[in-house]
Amino acid sequence: MATETQILDIDRAYDNKKVLIVDDNLTSKAILEDILNQNGYETRYALDGKEGLRILAEWKPNVVLLDLVMPGMDGYGVCRQIREMNQSPRPSVIIISVKDDKSSIVDSLACGADDFIVKPIDEAELVARVRAQQRIVEFYREIEEDKRSLETILEITTAMSATLDPSEVLSAIVSKVASITDAVRCSIVLIAKEDEAYVLASHEDPSVKELRIDLSKYPEIKKVVSTKIPLALDDISTHPLMSPVKESIAELGGMSVLIVPIVFNDEVLGTLFLRTRRRLHGFAKKEVDFCRIVANASFHALRNARLFEKVVKEKDYLKEMAVKDHLTSLYNHNFFYSRLDEEFERAVRYETPLSLIMMDIDNFKQINDTYGHRVGDLVLKEISATIRRAVRKTDIVARYGGEEFAVILPHTLQKGAVEEAERLRESIAMSAYAGLVNHKITVSLGVASYPQKGAMNSGDLVNHADDALYKAKWGGKNCVKIAE
Repeated sequence: MATETQILDIDRAYDNKKVLIVDDNLTSKAILEDILNQNGYETRYALDGKEGLRILAEWKPNVVLLDLVMPGMDGYGVCRQIREMNQSPRPSVIIISVKDDKSSIVDSLACGADDFIVKPIDEAELVARVRAQQRIVEFYREIEEDKRSLETILEITTAMSATLDPSEVLSAIVSKVASITDAVRCSIVLIAKEDEAYVLASHEDPSVKELRIDLSKYPEIKKVVSTKIPLALDDISTHPLMSPVKESIAELGGMSVLIVPIVFNDEVLGTLFLRTRRRLHGFAKKEVDFCRIVANASFHALRNARLFEKVVKEKDYLKEMAVKDHLTSLYNHNFFYSRLDEEFERAVRYETPLSLIMMDIDNFKQINDTYGHRVGDLVLKEISATIRRAVRKTDIVARYGGEEFAVILPHTLQKGAVEEAERLRESIAMSAYAGLVNHKITVSLGVASYPQKGAMNSGDLVNHADDALYKAKWGGKNCVKIAE
């Protein structure tokens, strides 16, 4: 089992101990099996070439011991078909035959065989040749793994250069790492505080974004944060480090984990977290080295993505500030006219109703003169919040200017607009306002609607609503009037 701070270069001999024997001679089969089994090899047996090809495709042994003379398809034909199977890594084929003539040896090698042994079998020679072929297969396997790792790193760097979207970059990283390590879970975790972190991306659930986790439940991650060294645990359910949380991980028996720190300026910003079923052999050193490279790339992706995200948020903020009133956070005068033009054109095109409410705070100058402009500003903010709570989500609320407000009501007839205006009037009149002593706040409101005689454009609608508001002011205030 790998230690907490040291990654072992795991011997992959467990993959190399599979030998397929294809021979119709039961005596030869028994001899070969006995020799190989005594030397720690796992064997399977086929009486003919067809059965041997089937077992080879399913079982994927590294070495095939193949007889030349068999019923049906001979050894030459079987060898040719093995080479056409395009298995990765390619299995080594050792011909074992009573034939010892030069022609048989040359023809066997020409068909794709890697070695030739003449019967009767010498135990020492057989074991030595099988081991030699295993080393060759392992060499090819390592080349394939290195090639796959390099291709994956290239794909990750390509993904990072193709987009700066945080979700896309991090999702690409975890999915590629999971595919090359056969991980059942691969995540990138951002460390926030001592016991707080966020899963930014997880290949098993692409919808996961900034999922908060309690690090007290992940002692393996806390260990990596404190040591800044990759950590591999072969079976987390039995490892002493995980004893504080053993009950919560009981169902993870047989799971191996690998946590690689993402470090910048000697600070662990996050971790690359992998979980897979490898209790017998854990993670190989090459896999750890690969994950270290990816973790380093993850930092740059994370930094660039965060920087991009910050720029986008600042851009969105500036865009929002361009259309918002800085005091009340309602839409400003210019945006109000822009949206009213759009809604009026839409109402005309689709023959749908449109209403507008204009309102003005009654005697607002008296509030400023009595309590000061600071209190006046607080009153404006609180009235703005009251209006936002009272209107529908589809309505557009704007600060028209000074103490005057406007509400655009798409798809609303005059009757509905008057009802909403009355609700607004009552809500504002019933509210209490900080800083005011025995002072009641009221508003006057004017309502205009389309279609209405004389309302040919958005400017006419504003004028009509303004006229109605003027009548409300001169009609005693704290009331709603309708444009004639």
